[in-house]
Amino acid sequence: MSKETFYFSHDYNARNDIKIKRLIIQHGYQGYGLYWALVEDLYQNANALPLDYDCIAYDLRVSSDVIASIINDFDLFEVDDDTFGSLSIQRRLDKRNEKSRKARRSAMKRWGDDANASNIDANASEFDANAMRHEINRNAIKESKGKESKGKDKRDTNVSLSDAVHPTHEKIDYEAVINFFNDETKGVFGKVMYPINKKRKEAIRARINDFGKDKFADMIRKASRSDFLKGDSNNGFVAKFDWMIRPSNFQKIIEGNYDNKNRAHSSSAATSDEELMHHIRQGIARGIEENAI
Repeated sequence: MSKETFYFSHDYNARNDIKIKRLIIQHGYQGYGLYWALVEDLYQNANALPLDYDCIAYDLRVSSDVIASIINDFDLFEVDDDTFGSLSIQRRLDKRNEKSRKARRSAMKRWGDDANASNIDANASEFDANAMRHEINRNAIKESKGKESKGKDKRDTNVSLSDAVHPTHEKIDYEAVINFFNDETKGVFGKVMYPINKKRKEAIRARINDFGKDKFADMIRKASRSDFLKGDSNNGFVAKFDWMIRPSNFQKIIEGNYDNKNRAHSSSAATSDEELMHHIRQGIARGIEENAI
């Protein structure tokens, strides 16, 4: 699991909201539970999720029509082109970020780093208070602000993923990570071009810090084996690199949510049936031989 876990407030009278009442009338308490599942995923993804009804429905084991209705029919979420979020969640995230900013500034003052304390005011949205506890020294703070993205580091492109990434705050060879992804997936999810932007670098670094280099590699390999993520489904959904490295999606992939469970079960069942028939045939043959004697 991710090392960092946040809690969000759940209003005790949420069921009395007229929008929620309409949701429950239409979809029952299943719909109420699905609503809160979407809220949890939004909190894990900076209040922005792709508007992919089929993928969300697969993850939550319901029909895509139900998911589409919950998102669109009750004025509970804000839809913006191909993503959706929540104004209520955004207000809570803004409040949390403000508290985090004050905590970081206070920590910097205690460490006598007034210059960085002032910079925190200008870059408050980039960090959270929990990360601050791990990045309290100057070097970690500079790395957290993405200064390695200025291109001053030297890269060896002929390295493995194990050499390229590390779960601590050492430098990450992003080009090697991208090469590993392209080589491992062989274009099934589309080819990722290098150089990559700052947003992708930050997402890669966050996943590696949370899960480690081996889990990052495992995620890519597991995605490559998933028929659903490769588009082998009725809806034709094909996962992309940016989708995979979102916090909740990354964790679901490594936990096996998109593994070929049904197909593996069917294959195993078919093998068992074949073995059973083989033993039956052998038994019949032995019986015929014994009767002949």
